[in-house]
Parts: sequence; C-alpha cells; structure tokens
Amino acid sequence: MIWCTNLNPSLDIVYKISEFSGGQTFADTECRVVPAGKGLNVARVVRTLGEEVGVCGLLPECDARRIVSVLDDSDIAHSFISIPGSIRINATVIETNREVSTHISSLSYHVPQRIQNDFLELMGAKMREGDYWCFSGSLPEGFSNDIYGDMIQAGHRVGVKTLLDTRHNALKLGVRARPLILKPNLTELEEFFDESIKGVRHIALRGKRLLDMGVGYVFISLGADGMIALHDNDCLLCSAPTVKVVDTVGCGDALVAGVLVAMKRQFSFTETCRMAVACGCAKAMCGGPGSIDAKAVGQLMELVDVKSV
Repeated sequence: MIWCTNLNPSLDIVYKISEFSGGQTFADTECRVVPAGKGLNVARVVRTLGEEVGVCGLLPECDARRIVSVLDDSDIAHSFISIPGSIRINATVIETNREVSTHISSLSYHVPQRIQNDFLELMGAKMREGDYWCFSGSLPEGFSNDIYGDMIQAGHRVGVKTLLDTRHNALKLGVRARPLILKPNLTELEEFFDESIKGVRHIALRGKRLLDMGVGYVFISLGADGMIALHDNDCLLCSAPTVKVVDTVGCGDALVAGVLVAMKRQFSFTETCRMAVACGCAKAMCGGPGSIDAKAVGQLMELVDVKSV
C-alpha cells in the first residue's frame, strides 16, 4: 500500500479571470474550492491510477467533515489526529488572457509539541514492511525541522520504502536520513546546495551528489522542461511533451504519484520516469490539484523523450 502524510492541509481556492490588476473588484468570478495539501494531492492521483492509498496527517476540526467526505468519496483510506481551528487557505488566480497564474499561500497554524509525538506514534502503528510512504509538504509551526528524518528512520526500521518531497531545513535534515526516493525541484536543489545551478550537466552533478549521500533515486522536476532522474550509474533527461495547459497547481505532486505507482508496479527505471513525467503533464491538462485523466497518462507516456546524460 502507498501512504501519504499530510501535515499542513489546506483549502485551495482557484479563481479564473481574463486579466488581473490590483485595486479592482472582480464580481461573479468563476471559482473552484478543493481540499488540498501535497500529501492529499499525491493520494488522489495514486487512487485515480488504480492503486490502494491512504492519507495520514493532521485534521483541523472545523473543516474535518469536508476533508473526510472528499477522501471517502475517492475511496482513500485515512487516519488523522484532530487539531483545533480551521484549515489554511491558499489562493490561485489564473489569468486566461495572459495564461499567467498567481499563487498566494497562507501561513501554517501552530501546533503543540505533543501533537508531533502523537503523530509519530500514529504513523508508526500504520507502517508495514514493503509499503511506500510519501513524506511531502511544508511543516506546521511547532513541528521540528527534523521530523521527516525521524519518519524516514522509522521507516528504515520497519522495512518501509520512503519518498521525501519538501524544502528548506526539512529537506536538508531529511536527506541525512537517506530516503529511498528524493524529489526536489530546481529551486529546492539550488537552496539545498546554496548555489545557482545552470544547465543539464550542472543539475546532473548535483543530483549525483545526492546519490552519494545515500539517496537511492533522485527525481529533479523541471516544470515544463520535464525532469532529470538519477539512480546508480543512470542519469536520464526526460523531456515532457507539449500539452494544452489548464492548471499547473499540483503538477509536482502528480509526478510524485507517478513515481510511487510505477515503483510499486516494479517498472524499469526508464518507464518509471516516463510515467512520472506523463502524470505531471496529465495534471497540467486538468483543473484542480490531484486531478488527472488516467487514460491520458498512458498516451502521454509514449510521448516522453528519455535520453541518457
């Protein structure tokens, strides 16, 4: 089974307008509200692809019914620790005339230390040998930056296969625990190494450094340019096909879901890369995080160009 942690859930509100400028009132605006958070986004794509999946995380009590209803309707297992208050709100404004998106992400809520301990206990009880666990997203205020490292180490002890997709200090500390799979984007890679990274060769060299640190697989997402993936002595440049873009929010999460599903199905490294990039492209063609057309994924896989670097 595949499990996804969702420690910093949100409601993603997406507005569509022809053109945005400050100081105006936009009435009767087309709007979509979607329960989200990276773990939830990943889980929805995994389930659409036909695999059994669960979400383990924190659940603000004021919005519990909305989140649980979405998961139940999607046939996604869930196990949460309830916390006081309301969920975070993230907003995206899509300008249809200019094909430009503006994203506004809210601050995380504060949770006491005991909630972190309770979550680690809950997660540990769910772990089973051979399962995949996806540790992704930002951390709520009050959680220590090394909690993903603690989770990865707990997974090692049980025989769980782990994927890490986060940023800032949580990424730096999490890598020390040697996750099986790491999925940074280019911005996160530059922050990790504290340098500007330019060109395919430079990206590949930094990816190799991550392998040398004990990571098994590195998938570096490059947005519309696809992905660079590394494992053992293989370094692959995976170019994404051109698609009609509807909404790019959650494309990286869809890519993560593709990696998890492909590895669970024991695809080759090359085919895993094709599925990951195809999932990201399929998400770009759909509105809302976690939304893809599973049939389109199979078609797009044939169009992903994979070359050795």
